[in-house]
Amino acid sequence: MFICALCVALGSSTVANAGNSSGDRKAEKTLPAHYLLLVNTAVAFQMNEAKLRQFDKSSYDGIAIAFLHAYDTSAIPAVSSMDAQMKEWQKYTNKDIWPWVFLNRMLGVDPGEKNYHSDQEYFKKIAGFDLDDKQGARSDFLRIWRNSLATARDSGVPGIAFDPEFYNYHHEYDIGEMARLTGKKPSEVAESLQALGAQMADIAEEEYPDAVLWFFLTGFTHPGYKTYFGTPYYPTPTYISMGLLDEIVRKKMRLKVLSGGEGSIAYCHHTLEEMRMSLADRANAFRATLEKYNGILELAGTLTLFSDSAANKVCQSATASSVEELEPYLELLLNSYRYNWLWISASDGGYDAFSPTIAPRFDAVIRHARANAWTKAHENSSY
Repeated sequence: MFICALCVALGSSTVANAGNSSGDRKAEKTLPAHYLLLVNTAVAFQMNEAKLRQFDKSSYDGIAIAFLHAYDTSAIPAVSSMDAQMKEWQKYTNKDIWPWVFLNRMLGVDPGEKNYHSDQEYFKKIAGFDLDDKQGARSDFLRIWRNSLATARDSGVPGIAFDPEFYNYHHEYDIGEMARLTGKKPSEVAESLQALGAQMADIAEEEYPDAVLWFFLTGFTHPGYKTYFGTPYYPTPTYISMGLLDEIVRKKMRLKVLSGGEGSIAYCHHTLEEMRMSLADRANAFRATLEKYNGILELAGTLTLFSDSAANKVCQSATASSVEELEPYLELLLNSYRYNWLWISASDGGYDAFSPTIAPRFDAVIRHARANAWTKAHENSSY
């Protein structure tokens, strides 16, 4: 995972949706209050016993692990293979392991970006976005989606993490660009994306009807991102979210969807006050959407951590200069949302969550922030 290009394109806008207290570990009640997910580009073939045992000592509740990373175009692993891998990992940690699915499998290549990761024949054959499955990328994506849900179900974890970021072609967040590349009208693209989302919901219902679908972003905070022929359009990934949510409503499914905030509050904040304003703006922008999908959609929060100013390559405008100074930000996040995820980059923040010499410092900060957030939540009867 890279720095969110959509965050840059959209800007951070958009309080918190505290919701009700959690109970048993099923669907809407699956996750306890102050649930914290680690997202640090963990890929299946790189995971081993030492990393998972170190993670098991951490202050997180779960981790997202990709069986196929964003640019992986290899054959889709069978559910039996994924189940066996999960069973092996669960020998070393009692924490939740969320299968992590990337939308990027369906995206063509932007020659102007010169991204060597996407310089593959598989991607080059796709005209923009494989909406009509002309190259089989849509089928591949849906097979990954299906198998990941089945594995989450078989392994007893809450659900799957979904990354809708357009790594191959950032300009296709613009529905006009996707329309140009696919030979469709913007309205037709929106309809096709909604149909894809509806199909994703149907598959989730078939494979794991009580799943939590943790979207890193949904894009609902930007209804007028682009305008064509007098019609305002959301960023393209939003129509996938919309189609999925509408299908859940229409068929009265039990699925729960979390909107992660990558494109609205983003990972970084200049000051704590700026972060408070961002959370409030997001709440206002999401109010109508949350009412529409009441009981199905909930806001989750996100943040990144870095060791010190020298290692900080992500949040260079931040006034906080160390992970210890980021503790109030994390506490605010935990007090604002029931479910949160931390995007962690060892290369851009000096935080290797699997290092026995580095991770304990961060774990201590996270643990302290969680303890303070828990105390304040109960004092204020927030949960």
